[in-house]
Amino acid sequence: MSLAERVNLLFAVTRRTDGHGRQREYSTAEVAKAVTIDPSHPTTLSRSYLAMLRNGSHTNPTLNVLEGLAKFFDDHRPPGTPPITVQWLVAQEAPGDELLRRRLADHEVQAIAMRAGAMTPTMRKQLLKMIAILDQNGTADSGPED
Repeated sequence: MSLAERVNLLFAVTRRTDGHGRQREYSTAEVAKAVTIDPSHPTTLSRSYLAMLRNGSHTNPTLNVLEGLAKFFDDHRPPGTPPITVQWLVAQEAPGDELLRRRLADHEVQAIAMRAGAMTPTMRKQLLKMIAILDQNGTADSGPED
């Protein structure tokens, strides 16, 4: 997974609540501004530079930029998800990355993951048990119902 794909994945799974109580993706401008005004590091980040990182036209950011992005997304990551680090942003692709990317691309899967991230550990265990029961009954493979 490239740096651009990883950054875009973070945008896709990191949400904020808008003024109407709806979950929304952070915009490129919002993230750039938040990284720039964060006093914990010396990085400034423009919206256009972040857009270039997202579309892959700039692939060699400074360590400070990577630290600023990692800190922003780590500070805003959904509960129960692994920490976001500079190492993860620049890591070589792991065998499970492609599967994760395909599954997160599905809007329904993403919605389920976002809801599960807000659950207590007990509720997540119950949800996993329910999914296991569906798998045993063969209904998980039957396709979407509309």
